[in-house]
Amino acid sequence: MSYLVLARKYRPQIFSEVIGQGHITDLLAKSIQSSRIAHAYLFCGPRGIGKTSCARILAKSLNCEKGPTLQPCGQCTACVEIAQGSGFDVLEIDGASNRGIDEIRALRENVKFAPSYGRYKIYIVDEVHMLTAEAFNALLKTLEEPPAHVKFILATTAPYKVPATIISRCQRFDFKRIPVETIVEAMAAISRKENLKVDREALYTIAKAAEGSLRDALSILDQLGALSEEGIRTADVFSMLGLVETELLFELTEALCEKDCSKALEVLEKITDKGKDIRQLSKDLIEHFRNLMVIKVGGKALGRLVDYPVAIKEMYLAQCRKFSLNEILKAMDILIEAQETARITETSRMPLEVAFAKITYRPEFWGGRACADTEAIPSTGQGSQPAVSMPTQEVRPSSDPAEPGGAVGPSPAAVLKSKNGETKISVEDAAEAMPDETLQVETVPIKEHEAAVCVEVLDIEKIKRCWDTLTHAVSREKMSVATYLQEGAPIVFKDSRLVVGFPKRCAFQREALEDKGNVQIVERVFSEKMGAAVIVRYEIVDAYEPQEEEKLVRETLETFRGKVVSRWHNE
Repeated sequence: MSYLVLARKYRPQIFSEVIGQGHITDLLAKSIQSSRIAHAYLFCGPRGIGKTSCARILAKSLNCEKGPTLQPCGQCTACVEIAQGSGFDVLEIDGASNRGIDEIRALRENVKFAPSYGRYKIYIVDEVHMLTAEAFNALLKTLEEPPAHVKFILATTAPYKVPATIISRCQRFDFKRIPVETIVEAMAAISRKENLKVDREALYTIAKAAEGSLRDALSILDQLGALSEEGIRTADVFSMLGLVETELLFELTEALCEKDCSKALEVLEKITDKGKDIRQLSKDLIEHFRNLMVIKVGGKALGRLVDYPVAIKEMYLAQCRKFSLNEILKAMDILIEAQETARITETSRMPLEVAFAKITYRPEFWGGRACADTEAIPSTGQGSQPAVSMPTQEVRPSSDPAEPGGAVGPSPAAVLKSKNGETKISVEDAAEAMPDETLQVETVPIKEHEAAVCVEVLDIEKIKRCWDTLTHAVSREKMSVATYLQEGAPIVFKDSRLVVGFPKRCAFQREALEDKGNVQIVERVFSEKMGAAVIVRYEIVDAYEPQEEEKLVRETLETFRGKVVSRWHNE
Protein backbone atom coordinates (compact mmCIF):
# COMPACT_ATOMS: atom_id res chain seq x y z
CA MET A 1 0.00 0.00 0.00
CA SER A 2 1.35 3.44 -0.94
CA TYR A 3 2.29 5.87 1.79
CA LEU A 4 -0.46 8.25 2.89
CA VAL A 5 0.67 11.67 4.03
CA LEU A 6 -0.27 12.80 7.54
CA ALA A 7 -2.59 15.56 6.34
CA ARG A 8 -4.77 12.98 4.56
CA LYS A 9 -4.30 10.16 7.05
CA TYR A 10 -5.56 12.24 9.96
CA ARG A 11 -8.21 14.19 8.09
CA PRO A 12 -11.27 14.60 10.36
CA GLN A 13 -14.25 12.37 9.54
CA ILE A 14 -16.78 13.75 12.04
CA PHE A 15 -17.43 17.21 13.46
CA SER A 16 -15.87 16.39 16.84
CA GLU A 17 -12.52 15.67 15.14
CA VAL A 18 -12.30 19.11 13.49
CA ILE A 19 -9.59 21.12 15.24
CA GLY A 20 -9.86 24.80 16.10
CA GLN A 21 -13.25 25.51 14.45
CA GLY A 22 -15.67 24.84 17.30
CA HIS A 23 -17.71 27.95 16.50
CA ILE A 24 -18.44 26.45 13.05
CA THR A 25 -19.00 22.81 13.92
CA ASP A 26 -21.31 23.60 16.86
CA LEU A 27 -23.56 25.72 14.67
CA LEU A 28 -23.66 23.13 11.89
CA ALA A 29 -24.45 20.40 14.42
CA LYS A 30 -27.36 22.39 15.84
CA SER A 31 -28.67 23.02 12.33
CA ILE A 32 -28.71 19.26 11.63
CA GLN A 33 -30.33 18.46 14.97
CA SER A 34 -33.10 20.99 14.42
CA SER A 35 -33.52 20.05 10.72
CA ARG A 36 -32.88 23.67 9.76
CA ILE A 37 -30.54 22.93 6.90
CA ALA A 38 -29.94 25.77 4.44
CA HIS A 39 -29.88 25.23 0.69
CA ALA A 40 -26.48 26.96 0.29
CA TYR A 41 -23.45 27.50 2.51
CA LEU A 42 -20.34 29.64 1.99
CA PHE A 43 -17.23 28.54 3.90
CA CYS A 44 -14.57 31.30 4.04
CA GLY A 45 -11.08 31.32 5.51
CA PRO A 46 -7.35 30.78 4.91
CA ARG A 47 -5.89 27.60 3.49
CA GLY A 48 -5.55 24.37 5.43
CA ILE A 49 -7.95 25.07 8.29
CA GLY A 50 -10.79 22.63 7.53
CA LYS A 51 -13.19 24.20 5.01
CA THR A 52 -13.34 21.25 2.60
CA SER A 53 -13.21 18.75 5.45
CA CYS A 54 -16.26 20.36 7.09
CA ALA A 55 -18.03 20.35 3.72
CA ARG A 56 -17.46 16.60 3.35
CA ILE A 57 -18.50 15.90 6.93
CA LEU A 58 -21.70 17.90 6.39
CA ALA A 59 -22.37 15.95 3.19
CA LYS A 60 -21.87 12.63 5.00
CA SER A 61 -24.08 13.74 7.88
CA LEU A 62 -26.90 14.51 5.45
CA ASN A 63 -26.57 11.47 3.17
CA CYS A 64 -25.54 8.76 5.64
CA GLU A 65 -27.95 5.80 5.76
CA LYS A 66 -28.44 6.55 9.47
CA GLY A 67 -28.82 10.29 8.87
CA PRO A 68 -29.28 13.05 9.01
CA THR A 69 -26.91 12.46 11.93
CA LEU A 70 -24.00 14.06 13.75
CA GLN A 71 -22.12 10.75 13.77
CA PRO A 72 -21.88 9.40 10.18
CA CYS A 73 -21.23 5.69 10.27
CA GLY A 74 -18.38 5.79 7.78
CA GLN A 75 -19.37 2.31 6.58
CA CYS A 76 -22.35 2.84 4.31
CA THR A 77 -21.99 3.39 0.58
CA ALA A 78 -22.60 7.14 0.83
CA CYS A 79 -19.99 7.66 3.56
CA VAL A 80 -17.34 5.57 1.81
CA GLU A 81 -17.85 7.26 -1.56
CA ILE A 82 -17.81 10.74 -0.05
CA ALA A 83 -14.58 9.95 1.82
CA GLN A 84 -13.03 8.68 -1.42
CA GLY A 85 -14.43 11.55 -3.49
CA SER A 86 -16.18 9.21 -5.92
CA GLY A 87 -19.83 9.67 -4.98
CA PHE A 88 -22.52 10.25 -7.62
CA ASP A 89 -24.65 12.34 -5.29
CA VAL A 90 -21.85 14.44 -3.78
CA LEU A 91 -19.90 16.22 -6.51
CA GLU A 92 -16.72 18.14 -5.71
CA ILE A 93 -16.00 20.81 -8.31
CA ASP A 94 -12.76 22.74 -8.59
CA GLY A 95 -13.73 26.35 -9.23
CA ALA A 96 -10.30 27.16 -10.67
CA SER A 97 -10.52 24.63 -13.52
CA ASN A 98 -14.31 24.73 -14.02
CA ARG A 99 -14.78 28.45 -13.98
CA GLY A 100 -16.54 29.14 -17.27
CA ILE A 101 -20.19 29.69 -18.09
CA ASP A 102 -20.41 26.35 -19.97
CA GLU A 103 -19.60 24.37 -16.83
CA ILE A 104 -22.21 26.29 -14.83
CA ARG A 105 -24.79 25.70 -17.55
CA ALA A 106 -24.11 21.96 -17.30
CA LEU A 107 -24.50 22.17 -13.53
CA ARG A 108 -27.85 23.94 -13.92
CA GLU A 109 -29.08 21.13 -16.14
CA ASN A 110 -27.86 18.38 -13.81
CA VAL A 111 -29.49 19.76 -10.66
CA LYS A 112 -32.87 18.81 -12.10
CA PHE A 113 -32.13 15.13 -11.69
CA ALA A 114 -32.87 13.45 -8.36
CA PRO A 115 -30.06 11.84 -6.32
CA SER A 116 -29.32 8.20 -7.15
CA TYR A 117 -29.49 6.78 -3.60
CA GLY A 118 -28.90 9.57 -1.06
CA ARG A 119 -31.30 12.11 0.35
CA TYR A 120 -29.62 15.09 -1.28
CA LYS A 121 -27.55 15.93 -4.29
CA ILE A 122 -24.74 18.03 -2.86
CA TYR A 123 -22.37 20.25 -4.86
CA ILE A 124 -19.10 21.22 -3.14
CA VAL A 125 -17.45 24.03 -5.15
CA ASP A 126 -13.91 24.68 -3.94
CA GLU A 127 -12.18 28.02 -4.64
CA VAL A 128 -15.48 29.42 -5.86
CA HIS A 129 -14.01 32.92 -6.18
CA MET A 130 -12.23 31.73 -9.35
CA LEU A 131 -15.49 31.56 -11.32
CA THR A 132 -15.92 34.19 -14.00
CA ALA A 133 -18.45 36.99 -13.67
CA GLU A 134 -20.62 35.35 -16.34
CA ALA A 135 -20.51 32.02 -14.49
CA PHE A 136 -21.57 33.71 -11.25
CA ASN A 137 -24.47 35.39 -13.02
CA ALA A 138 -25.56 32.08 -14.52
CA LEU A 139 -25.48 30.48 -11.06
CA LEU A 140 -27.55 33.16 -9.32
CA LYS A 141 -31.07 31.87 -9.94
CA THR A 142 -30.20 28.23 -9.33
CA LEU A 143 -28.35 29.12 -6.13
CA GLU A 144 -31.26 31.14 -4.81
CA GLU A 145 -34.05 28.63 -5.54
CA PRO A 146 -32.55 25.18 -6.13
CA PRO A 147 -34.68 22.03 -6.15
CA ALA A 148 -35.48 20.65 -2.70
CA HIS A 149 -33.07 17.74 -3.15
CA VAL A 150 -30.03 19.98 -3.95
CA LYS A 151 -27.58 21.58 -1.50
CA PHE A 152 -24.65 23.83 -2.36
CA ILE A 153 -21.48 24.17 -0.26
CA LEU A 154 -19.12 26.84 -1.60
CA ALA A 155 -15.59 27.24 -0.22
CA THR A 156 -13.16 30.11 -0.81
CA THR A 157 -9.97 31.62 0.54
CA ALA A 158 -10.88 35.05 -0.92
CA PRO A 159 -14.46 35.93 0.01
CA TYR A 160 -13.93 39.55 -1.06
CA LYS A 161 -13.75 38.28 -4.66
CA VAL A 162 -17.15 36.61 -4.43
CA PRO A 163 -19.98 38.88 -5.67
CA ALA A 164 -22.32 40.20 -3.00
CA THR A 165 -25.24 38.71 -4.94
CA ILE A 166 -23.78 35.24 -4.34
CA ILE A 167 -22.94 35.85 -0.68
CA SER A 168 -26.46 37.10 0.04
CA ARG A 169 -27.90 33.80 -1.19
CA CYS A 170 -25.76 31.69 1.16
CA GLN A 171 -25.26 31.17 4.88
CA ARG A 172 -21.73 32.41 5.45
CA PHE A 173 -19.34 30.74 7.89
CA ASP A 174 -15.95 32.37 8.55
CA PHE A 175 -13.26 29.90 9.54
CA LYS A 176 -10.37 31.28 11.58
CA ARG A 177 -6.68 30.53 11.72
CA ILE A 178 -5.85 27.82 14.22
CA PRO A 179 -3.91 29.04 17.30
CA VAL A 180 -0.28 27.95 17.62
CA GLU A 181 -0.90 26.15 20.91
CA THR A 182 -3.75 24.15 19.35
CA ILE A 183 -1.58 23.13 16.39
CA VAL A 184 1.22 22.10 18.76
CA GLU A 185 -1.10 19.85 20.75
CA ALA A 186 -2.53 18.30 17.58
CA MET A 187 0.96 17.57 16.20
CA ALA A 188 2.10 16.18 19.54
CA ALA A 189 -0.82 13.73 19.54
CA ILE A 190 -0.13 12.67 15.94
CA SER A 191 3.60 12.31 16.68
CA ARG A 192 2.82 9.89 19.50
CA LYS A 193 0.63 7.82 17.19
CA GLU A 194 3.33 7.80 14.51
CA ASN A 195 6.15 7.14 17.01
CA LEU A 196 7.93 10.35 16.01
CA LYS A 197 10.39 11.89 18.47
CA VAL A 198 9.93 15.65 18.32
CA ASP A 199 11.20 18.39 20.63
CA ARG A 200 8.50 20.56 22.08
CA GLU A 201 10.28 23.69 20.85
CA ALA A 202 10.49 22.16 17.38
CA LEU A 203 6.70 21.75 17.39
CA TYR A 204 6.34 25.43 18.29
CA THR A 205 8.65 26.40 15.43
CA ILE A 206 6.65 24.30 12.97
CA ALA A 207 3.35 25.72 14.22
CA LYS A 208 4.61 29.30 13.89
CA ALA A 209 5.87 28.65 10.36
CA ALA A 210 2.48 27.18 9.40
CA GLU A 211 0.80 30.54 10.17
CA GLY A 212 -2.44 29.03 11.44
CA SER A 213 -2.75 26.25 8.86
CA LEU A 214 -2.90 22.75 10.35
CA ARG A 215 -2.40 21.17 6.92
CA ASP A 216 0.83 23.14 6.39
CA ALA A 217 2.04 22.15 9.85
CA LEU A 218 1.38 18.45 9.18
CA SER A 219 3.13 18.73 5.80
CA ILE A 220 6.26 20.13 7.49
CA LEU A 221 6.09 17.45 10.19
CA ASP A 222 5.68 14.81 7.49
CA GLN A 223 8.73 16.12 5.64
CA LEU A 224 10.81 15.94 8.80
CA GLY A 225 9.52 12.45 9.61
CA ALA A 226 12.53 10.86 7.90
CA LEU A 227 14.60 12.00 10.89
CA SER A 228 12.42 10.03 13.30
CA GLU A 229 15.17 7.60 14.36
CA GLU A 230 17.29 10.40 15.79
CA GLY A 231 14.33 12.60 16.56
CA ILE A 232 13.29 15.96 15.14
CA ARG A 233 15.19 18.80 16.77
CA THR A 234 14.59 22.53 16.61
CA ALA A 235 17.76 23.01 14.57
CA ASP A 236 16.40 20.63 11.93
CA VAL A 237 13.25 22.72 11.56
CA PHE A 238 15.22 25.97 11.28
CA SER A 239 17.54 24.40 8.71
CA MET A 240 14.76 22.99 6.52
CA LEU A 241 12.58 26.10 6.58
CA GLY A 242 15.43 28.61 6.31
CA LEU A 243 14.33 30.37 9.50
CA VAL A 244 16.71 32.27 11.76
CA GLU A 245 17.38 30.58 15.08
CA THR A 246 15.86 32.29 18.10
CA GLU A 247 19.25 32.45 19.81
CA LEU A 248 20.69 34.45 16.89
CA LEU A 249 17.78 36.88 16.99
CA PHE A 250 18.40 37.50 20.69
CA GLU A 251 22.13 37.90 20.02
CA LEU A 252 21.50 40.38 17.21
CA THR A 253 19.02 42.36 19.30
CA GLU A 254 21.50 42.42 22.17
CA ALA A 255 24.08 44.04 19.89
CA LEU A 256 21.53 46.66 18.83
CA CYS A 257 20.69 47.30 22.49
CA GLU A 258 24.38 47.89 23.25
CA LYS A 259 24.55 50.37 20.32
CA ASP A 260 27.30 48.21 18.85
CA CYS A 261 26.83 48.37 15.09
CA SER A 262 30.04 46.44 14.46
CA LYS A 263 28.83 43.50 16.54
CA ALA A 264 25.42 43.60 14.86
CA LEU A 265 27.06 43.37 11.44
CA GLU A 266 29.19 40.44 12.64
CA VAL A 267 26.06 38.57 13.79
CA LEU A 268 24.45 39.37 10.42
CA GLU A 269 27.46 37.86 8.67
CA LYS A 270 27.18 34.77 10.85
CA ILE A 271 23.51 34.40 9.88
CA THR A 272 24.17 34.77 6.15
CA ASP A 273 27.05 32.28 6.34
CA LYS A 274 24.49 29.71 7.48
CA GLY A 275 22.58 30.28 4.25
CA LYS A 276 19.66 32.13 5.83
CA ASP A 277 17.55 34.39 3.66
CA ILE A 278 17.98 38.10 4.42
CA ARG A 279 14.32 38.85 3.71
CA GLN A 280 13.28 36.14 6.14
CA LEU A 281 15.70 37.62 8.69
CA SER A 282 14.05 41.04 8.31
CA LYS A 283 10.65 39.48 8.86
CA ASP A 284 11.83 37.51 11.90
CA LEU A 285 13.59 40.54 13.39
CA ILE A 286 10.48 42.71 13.07
CA GLU A 287 8.46 39.98 14.77
CA HIS A 288 11.12 39.77 17.50
CA PHE A 289 10.76 43.48 18.28
CA ARG A 290 6.98 43.07 18.13
CA ASN A 291 7.24 40.43 20.84
CA LEU A 292 9.47 42.75 22.87
CA MET A 293 6.84 45.47 22.54
CA VAL A 294 4.05 43.16 23.70
CA ILE A 295 6.00 41.97 26.74
CA LYS A 296 7.15 45.54 27.49
CA VAL A 297 3.57 46.81 27.45
CA GLY A 298 1.81 43.98 29.26
CA GLY A 299 4.48 41.87 30.92
CA LYS A 300 3.52 38.30 31.73
CA ALA A 301 -0.17 39.22 31.52
CA LEU A 302 0.16 39.47 27.71
CA GLY A 303 2.51 36.53 27.40
CA ARG A 304 -0.22 34.55 25.66
CA LEU A 305 0.20 36.86 22.65
CA VAL A 306 3.76 35.61 22.14
CA ASP A 307 3.77 32.19 20.48
CA TYR A 308 6.77 30.69 22.24
CA PRO A 309 7.40 28.28 25.13
CA VAL A 310 7.67 29.71 28.64
CA ALA A 311 11.48 29.64 28.60
CA ILE A 312 11.64 31.85 25.51
CA LYS A 313 9.05 34.22 26.98
CA GLU A 314 11.31 34.65 30.02
CA MET A 315 14.16 35.61 27.68
CA TYR A 316 11.88 38.21 26.05
CA LEU A 317 10.96 39.55 29.49
CA ALA A 318 14.63 39.94 30.43
CA GLN A 319 15.64 41.59 27.14
CA CYS A 320 12.72 44.04 26.96
CA ARG A 321 13.88 45.58 30.25
CA LYS A 322 16.99 46.85 28.45
CA PHE A 323 14.85 48.93 26.04
CA SER A 324 12.41 51.73 26.53
CA LEU A 325 9.11 51.40 24.70
CA ASN A 326 10.04 54.39 22.55
CA GLU A 327 13.27 52.68 21.46
CA ILE A 328 11.43 49.48 20.55
CA LEU A 329 8.89 51.38 18.47
CA LYS A 330 11.58 53.39 16.68
CA ALA A 331 13.51 50.22 15.91
CA MET A 332 10.38 48.64 14.42
CA ASP A 333 9.81 51.71 12.25
CA ILE A 334 13.38 51.60 10.95
CA LEU A 335 13.26 47.85 10.25
CA ILE A 336 9.90 48.11 8.47
CA GLU A 337 11.31 50.94 6.36
CA ALA A 338 14.32 48.76 5.50
CA GLN A 339 11.98 45.92 4.55
CA GLU A 340 10.07 48.21 2.19
CA THR A 341 13.32 49.53 0.70
CA ALA A 342 14.58 45.99 0.08
CA ARG A 343 11.62 45.34 -2.20
CA ILE A 344 12.77 47.96 -4.69
CA THR A 345 16.54 47.43 -4.49
CA GLU A 346 18.68 44.73 -6.03
CA THR A 347 20.22 43.80 -2.70
CA SER A 348 18.23 43.06 0.43
CA ARG A 349 21.26 43.07 2.72
CA MET A 350 22.28 46.71 2.40
CA PRO A 351 18.95 48.18 3.63
CA LEU A 352 19.19 45.97 6.72
CA GLU A 353 22.77 47.08 7.39
CA VAL A 354 21.71 50.72 7.06
CA ALA A 355 18.88 50.02 9.51
CA PHE A 356 21.39 48.66 12.04
CA ALA A 357 23.47 51.82 11.66
CA LYS A 358 20.42 54.01 12.24
CA ILE A 359 19.34 52.06 15.30
CA THR A 360 22.81 52.13 16.89
CA TYR A 361 23.49 55.81 16.09
CA ARG A 362 23.30 57.44 19.53
CA PRO A 363 22.42 61.12 18.86
CA GLU A 364 19.36 60.45 16.71
CA PHE A 365 18.07 57.13 17.91
CA TRP A 366 18.63 57.14 21.65
CA GLY A 367 16.73 60.29 22.47
CA GLY A 368 19.23 62.97 21.38
CA ARG A 369 18.53 65.77 18.90
CA ALA A 370 20.51 66.49 15.78
CA CYS A 371 23.07 69.24 16.26
CA ALA A 372 21.80 71.06 13.18
CA ASP A 373 18.62 71.95 15.06
CA THR A 374 20.57 74.24 17.38
CA GLU A 375 23.47 75.18 15.12
CA ALA A 376 21.12 76.83 12.66
CA ILE A 377 19.89 79.28 15.36
CA PRO A 378 22.50 81.72 16.64
CA SER A 379 22.93 81.87 20.39
CA THR A 380 23.34 85.05 22.43
CA GLY A 381 25.07 83.27 25.28
CA GLN A 382 22.00 83.51 27.50
CA GLY A 383 19.99 80.74 25.90
CA SER A 384 18.83 80.53 22.34
CA GLN A 385 16.12 82.89 21.17
CA PRO A 386 12.92 81.53 19.66
CA ALA A 387 12.84 81.68 15.90
CA VAL A 388 10.27 83.35 13.73
CA SER A 389 8.46 80.79 11.59
CA MET A 390 8.17 82.01 8.00
CA PRO A 391 6.24 79.84 5.56
CA THR A 392 7.92 79.18 2.26
CA GLN A 393 6.45 80.23 -1.08
CA GLU A 394 6.20 77.85 -3.99
CA VAL A 395 8.14 80.37 -6.15
CA ARG A 396 11.66 80.84 -4.79
CA PRO A 397 14.00 83.64 -6.00
CA SER A 398 17.59 82.87 -6.82
CA SER A 399 20.13 85.32 -5.38
CA ASP A 400 23.72 85.30 -4.35
CA PRO A 401 24.07 86.47 -0.74
CA ALA A 402 27.73 87.19 -1.30
CA GLU A 403 27.02 89.63 -4.10
CA PRO A 404 27.00 93.30 -3.00
CA GLY A 405 23.59 94.79 -3.25
CA GLY A 406 22.03 91.35 -3.60
CA ALA A 407 18.64 90.40 -2.19
CA VAL A 408 18.51 90.26 1.57
CA GLY A 409 17.73 86.79 2.92
CA PRO A 410 18.83 84.23 5.43
CA SER A 411 22.26 82.73 5.09
CA PRO A 412 22.47 79.04 4.18
CA ALA A 413 23.71 78.19 7.67
CA ALA A 414 20.70 79.93 9.21
CA VAL A 415 18.08 78.07 7.19
CA LEU A 416 16.80 74.70 8.36
CA LYS A 417 14.01 72.74 6.74
CA SER A 418 11.93 71.11 9.44
CA LYS A 419 9.80 67.99 9.01
CA ASN A 420 6.87 70.11 7.92
CA GLY A 421 8.80 71.98 5.23
CA GLU A 422 9.00 75.12 7.41
CA THR A 423 11.92 77.51 7.02
CA LYS A 424 13.18 78.72 10.39
CA ILE A 425 14.93 82.09 10.29
CA SER A 426 16.79 83.47 13.26
CA VAL A 427 15.71 86.72 14.90
CA GLU A 428 18.82 88.51 13.62
CA ASP A 429 18.09 87.49 10.01
CA ALA A 430 14.46 88.52 10.35
CA ALA A 431 15.50 91.93 11.65
CA GLU A 432 17.96 92.33 8.78
CA ALA A 433 15.23 91.48 6.28
CA MET A 434 13.01 94.24 7.78
CA PRO A 435 15.42 97.12 8.47
CA ASP A 436 12.66 99.71 8.90
CA GLU A 437 10.86 97.83 11.62
CA THR A 438 11.93 96.81 15.10
CA LEU A 439 10.81 93.28 15.82
CA GLN A 440 10.46 92.61 19.54
CA VAL A 441 10.11 88.99 20.55
CA GLU A 442 8.60 87.90 23.82
CA THR A 443 10.42 84.97 25.43
CA VAL A 444 7.62 82.49 25.95
CA PRO A 445 7.79 78.68 25.86
CA ILE A 446 7.66 77.39 22.29
CA LYS A 447 5.11 74.66 21.75
CA GLU A 448 6.38 71.78 19.62
CA HIS A 449 9.47 73.79 18.59
CA GLU A 450 7.20 76.10 16.62
CA ALA A 451 8.04 79.78 16.34
CA ALA A 452 5.71 82.32 17.85
CA VAL A 453 4.84 85.70 16.34
CA CYS A 454 4.33 87.39 19.75
CA VAL A 455 4.96 91.06 19.09
CA GLU A 456 4.48 93.53 21.92
CA VAL A 457 3.06 96.37 19.81
CA LEU A 458 0.57 95.13 17.25
CA ASP A 459 -0.65 97.03 14.22
CA ILE A 460 -2.28 96.03 10.95
CA GLU A 461 0.97 96.21 8.98
CA LYS A 462 2.75 93.75 11.26
CA ILE A 463 -0.24 91.43 11.17
CA LYS A 464 -0.21 91.55 7.37
CA ARG A 465 3.45 90.61 7.31
CA CYS A 466 2.78 87.69 9.65
CA TRP A 467 -0.45 86.62 7.97
CA ASP A 468 1.07 83.57 6.28
CA THR A 469 2.61 82.50 9.58
CA LEU A 470 -0.70 82.89 11.39
CA THR A 471 -2.68 80.91 8.82
CA HIS A 472 -0.01 78.24 8.77
CA ALA A 473 -0.39 77.85 12.54
CA VAL A 474 -4.15 77.45 12.05
CA SER A 475 -3.48 74.70 9.46
CA ARG A 476 -1.92 72.63 12.25
CA GLU A 477 -5.30 72.68 13.96
CA LYS A 478 -7.64 72.46 10.96
CA MET A 479 -6.46 72.69 7.37
CA SER A 480 -9.82 73.67 5.87
CA VAL A 481 -10.08 76.74 8.14
CA ALA A 482 -6.57 77.85 7.16
CA THR A 483 -7.44 77.43 3.49
CA TYR A 484 -10.49 79.66 3.89
CA LEU A 485 -8.39 82.30 5.72
CA GLN A 486 -5.89 82.41 2.85
CA GLU A 487 -8.68 83.63 0.57
CA GLY A 488 -8.92 86.81 2.65
CA ALA A 489 -6.58 89.39 4.14
CA PRO A 490 -6.46 91.47 7.34
CA ILE A 491 -7.81 94.99 6.74
CA VAL A 492 -8.44 96.56 10.17
CA PHE A 493 -7.00 96.00 13.64
CA LYS A 494 -8.24 98.17 16.52
CA ASP A 495 -8.88 97.54 20.22
CA SER A 496 -7.91 93.84 19.92
CA ARG A 497 -10.45 93.37 17.13
CA LEU A 498 -9.13 92.06 13.83
CA VAL A 499 -11.29 92.39 10.72
CA VAL A 500 -10.50 89.99 7.86
CA GLY A 501 -11.82 91.06 4.46
CA PHE A 502 -12.99 88.75 1.65
CA PRO A 503 -13.98 89.41 -1.97
CA LYS A 504 -17.61 88.87 -3.00
CA ARG A 505 -16.81 85.51 -4.57
CA CYS A 506 -15.73 84.13 -1.16
CA ALA A 507 -19.10 84.35 0.61
CA PHE A 508 -18.97 80.61 1.29
CA GLN A 509 -15.55 80.84 2.95
CA ARG A 510 -16.77 83.69 5.16
CA GLU A 511 -19.84 81.72 6.28
CA ALA A 512 -17.73 78.66 7.02
CA LEU A 513 -15.32 80.69 9.14
CA GLU A 514 -18.21 82.16 11.15
CA ASP A 515 -19.06 78.71 12.45
CA LYS A 516 -18.71 78.75 16.24
CA GLY A 517 -16.10 76.00 16.36
CA ASN A 518 -14.00 77.60 13.61
CA VAL A 519 -14.16 81.01 15.31
CA GLN A 520 -12.81 79.48 18.53
CA ILE A 521 -9.92 77.80 16.69
CA VAL A 522 -8.86 80.97 14.86
CA GLU A 523 -9.12 83.27 17.88
CA ARG A 524 -7.25 80.82 20.11
CA VAL A 525 -4.37 80.31 17.64
CA PHE A 526 -4.11 84.01 16.75
CA SER A 527 -4.09 84.97 20.45
CA GLU A 528 -1.34 82.46 21.21
CA LYS A 529 0.82 83.60 18.31
CA MET A 530 0.36 87.33 18.86
CA GLY A 531 0.64 87.19 22.63
CA ALA A 532 -2.63 89.02 23.26
CA ALA A 533 -6.33 88.25 23.20
CA VAL A 534 -7.71 88.83 19.70
CA ILE A 535 -11.31 88.88 18.48
CA VAL A 536 -11.68 88.07 14.78
CA ARG A 537 -14.52 89.24 12.53
CA TYR A 538 -15.10 88.58 8.83
CA GLU A 539 -16.53 90.98 6.25
CA ILE A 540 -17.21 91.03 2.52
CA VAL A 541 -15.33 93.97 0.96
CA ASP A 542 -16.53 95.51 -2.30
CA ALA A 543 -13.16 96.91 -3.35
CA TYR A 544 -11.10 93.99 -2.11
CA GLU A 545 -7.35 94.15 -2.70
CA PRO A 546 -5.41 90.91 -2.21
CA GLN A 547 -2.48 90.91 0.16
CA GLU A 548 0.71 92.25 -1.43
CA GLU A 549 3.46 89.72 -1.91
CA GLU A 550 6.84 90.10 -0.20
CA LYS A 551 9.48 92.03 -2.10
CA LEU A 552 11.61 89.02 -2.99
CA VAL A 553 8.62 87.04 -4.19
CA ARG A 554 7.24 90.00 -6.12
CA GLU A 555 10.54 90.54 -7.93
CA THR A 556 10.79 86.85 -8.79
CA LEU A 557 7.24 86.81 -10.14
CA GLU A 558 7.98 89.82 -12.32
CA THR A 559 11.22 88.33 -13.60
CA PHE A 560 9.75 84.97 -14.58
CA ARG A 561 6.23 86.24 -15.32
CA GLY A 562 4.81 83.77 -12.85
CA LYS A 563 2.21 83.66 -10.14
CA VAL A 564 1.90 82.12 -6.68
CA VAL A 565 -0.20 78.98 -6.96
CA SER A 566 0.17 77.68 -3.42
CA ARG A 567 1.29 79.00 -0.06
CA TRP A 568 1.24 75.70 1.78
CA HIS A 569 4.00 73.40 2.85
CA ASN A 570 4.21 69.78 1.80
CA GLU A 571 2.86 68.37 5.04
